[in-house]
Amino acid sequence: MSIEKTTDEIEKYLDYANSYLNDLRGEIEEQLQEASDQISTLQNVIEELESEAEEKDTKLQELMYENSMLQLELMEVAGQLIHMRHELDISRKGV
Repeated sequence: MSIEKTTDEIEKYLDYANSYLNDLRGEIEEQLQEASDQISTLQNVIEELESEAEEKDTKLQELMYENSMLQLELMEVAGQLIHMRHELDISRKGV
């Protein structure tokens, strides 16, 4: 009878251990699914941010080009003003 009692206790312990392991497995699966969902969300956010960064980089390149063109025009105007000033100085000296 002692062996039967010991066998019953071992079976109860094994059932408890098996139940505990199943609960742990379930919790781990839930956590893995949550982590997977978070990873997917983060990947989507990263993709959106990369897209926005590309758009902003394109806009920056356009603005830099416009800035260069404006600087070129400014240099042309400055050159014309210098030429006009020089002609004015010449005309004043000639008078």
